[in-house]
Amino acid sequence: MTDHWNTIRRHWQLLGPPLRPPAEAVEAYESELDLSKAHVILLGVTPELAGLGTTMTAVDESSDMIAGIWPGDTAFRKAINGDWLDLPVPNASVDAVIGDGCLSALGLSTARRALFAAIAGVLRTDGRAGLRLFAGPETPDDPAAVRALALSGGVSTFHELKWRIAMTATGDAPDHAIPVRTIAERFDALFPDRNELSARTGWGLPTIGTIDVYRNSPAIYTFAPATTLVSEAGAYFGDVRIALTGSYGLAERCPLLVLRAPRH
Repeated sequence: MTDHWNTIRRHWQLLGPPLRPPAEAVEAYESELDLSKAHVILLGVTPELAGLGTTMTAVDESSDMIAGIWPGDTAFRKAINGDWLDLPVPNASVDAVIGDGCLSALGLSTARRALFAAIAGVLRTDGRAGLRLFAGPETPDDPAAVRALALSGGVSTFHELKWRIAMTATGDAPDHAIPVRTIAERFDALFPDRNELSARTGWGLPTIGTIDVYRNSPAIYTFAPATTLVSEAGAYFGDVRIALTGSYGLAERCPLLVLRAPRH
């Protein structure tokens, strides 16, 4: 997975919503979790979230991601190498944990549950967490419908299209997983002519070319429905709910999973 994220890092500036959180999604973290006086643990180094909280420690397994996209350490924030499933902080010591799309980066439902357990373990009794989801629909999308929607101008960004394509081919419960290389293969089958896609949508060929990052990747993503993730989280938190994150493209499938009352 580290090699996968190192490759993503080299294309970071070409990425956009919903893969990267727009301003309205960042505002949802603040409004739902009240981070103004919190020490925050950030899962990953999402630069858009680096300004949240009074102090912040970002945890990422990839040194290249930290070096490449983290906006820099200050007196109030720092980024460190670490494992999300074994967070390098004492138990019951953290005000808030946040993460953007991090559940989808875990290829197995057992890993999602391990992450919920790790988050619950480091939160104070009155702590809270917010994870923006990339949640698949209860019934997978029809590939032909996704193609037609894109060519008719109904998809806001190429990155939204990548997620819609992925959500046509996720595996069965409990994992709801798809090898990242399969997303690229599905794209090739649906859109063999990139020039046509560019002309019909206005998306530049370099942006469309970000799909090639997936081609030889060993990574596996998951796109579990929100109801599944709420159920999984309920084993580790007494208060679990879903909050909207805005009106950007695919926002309805990118809600914030808000977690309170950790079960220690």
